Amino acid sequence: MACAVAANFDTSPIVNEVLGKSAEVPPGTKKTFYVREKPILVINDNGSLYAVTGICTHYNSSLENGIYSKGRIRCPLHGACFNVRTGDIEDYPGFDSLFSYEVKDINGDLILNTTEKQLENTRRTRKPTVTAVSDDVPIIVVGGGVSAASFVEHARLNGCSTPITMITDDRLPPYDRVLLSKVIKNCAKNYGIKQIRDTVDFLQISQQRCGIDVDVAHRLVYLSSGESMKYSKLVLALGCAARELTIPGGNLRNVYTLRVVDEANAIAEASIGKHVVCIGGSFIGMEIASSLLLTAASVTVVCATEEPLPAFGPDIGRVIRHNVYGLFYYLILLLNLTKFNILIKSLKINICNICCHSGVEPPTEWLKNTSIEMDERGFIKVDRLFRTTADWVYAIGDVVSAPLPLWDIDSINIQHFQTAQTHGQLLGYSIVGRPFPHPVVPFFWTVLFFEFGVRFAGMFQIFLFRARNYDGSRLSLLSSSDKDG
Repeated sequence: MACAVAANFDTSPIVNEVLGKSAEVPPGTKKTFYVREKPILVINDNGSLYAVTGICTHYNSSLENGIYSKGRIRCPLHGACFNVRTGDIEDYPGFDSLFSYEVKDINGDLILNTTEKQLENTRRTRKPTVTAVSDDVPIIVVGGGVSAASFVEHARLNGCSTPITMITDDRLPPYDRVLLSKVIKNCAKNYGIKQIRDTVDFLQISQQRCGIDVDVAHRLVYLSSGESMKYSKLVLALGCAARELTIPGGNLRNVYTLRVVDEANAIAEASIGKHVVCIGGSFIGMEIASSLLLTAASVTVVCATEEPLPAFGPDIGRVIRHNVYGLFYYLILLLNLTKFNILIKSLKINICNICCHSGVEPPTEWLKNTSIEMDERGFIKVDRLFRTTADWVYAIGDVVSAPLPLWDIDSINIQHFQTAQTHGQLLGYSIVGRPFPHPVVPFFWTVLFFEFGVRFAGMFQIFLFRARNYDGSRLSLLSSSDKDG
């Protein structure tokens, strides 16, 4: 029997509902029931009954087909993991937790015990135990992405009472950048993730400014606004910047890169009914092309590799190309651009817009004269606790090169939303001296052309992917991967 986790100050009326018969959920199974049109997932773990909200708080996917093991349910779509006893989210992506409910087997009936307030919502925000902040020198977080937001949340959940100030060059609070390439729409409000509340997390956000220098010896960070701020600890959550093409024509006004909501909005608006070329055949380039198919007159993808999505190897790239080729005007392979006018002449169409995604760069130029060590590409090197080589300076997210112990990797850069969010979570533990609740396990996903999804866990850099059971007639395959060949 599960114990209900009541919302703070929940004095709403008690609700007792019959969900169904206990025989509908024999040991080792799970089933979704509906109470006032709200999905409730009931799990029978060898006679112990648990009930939680039935949909994932990430993108509202049903949890009934998820994997249950040892008191946790993992979403089948993107791998978010929840504790069924508490409803807490324990592995990402996502921010909010589930509600957990008391459920009993009474004379063969499954009886749900909850409150009106809990039934009104399908997600729950955890409340930090911190009720006031100290007078200490603040923790300064430079960056306003998902790793920064996750760090603030978990630092507070773990009892950190030090003041926290977030410095971000964005005009918006942290949002879900994943959707910018997958679902390009001219509406910034659709990209909101958890709203960081300064009254709850005791957080000050300073927007539209960035770091320009650090004095490690005196614990000072200098900002683009001309200010300097004293820190007790400095957390660098800088993300990455889109790499701009330096070839002739790369600075024309109809050439776009994608990093923030305003750029996604501009691409969406300018591409309606127009011929669009996407430079780059990796994840972001292919996702942008997919999302523009419904509104653009045509979409052409240009990539410099043998097949699109080279991270998956030629087998999977070839499968994707064969099945989606007809959706494009062209899919051009093995082309290294030197001038845009060569591309325009070769296509023989009136190109209106060019979307470039030729990779990203770490925005760390301003740190090169400090004692913060970076790798040869400019990514910040950290240890397993996300400490840099400078005292009291930490780094998380896309901008770091960090150990990945489960794969025996000493240092690797992973540019991915879920991994960045996990970095923030784990630093929220280590910065207060608590052990990590789990290791970092990257879980990647992409959606192409509204029907084809790719999901995998682990690190493809050290694996060789091989397509299995593929007959060429359908966009479906099973791939295995082998370490060390």
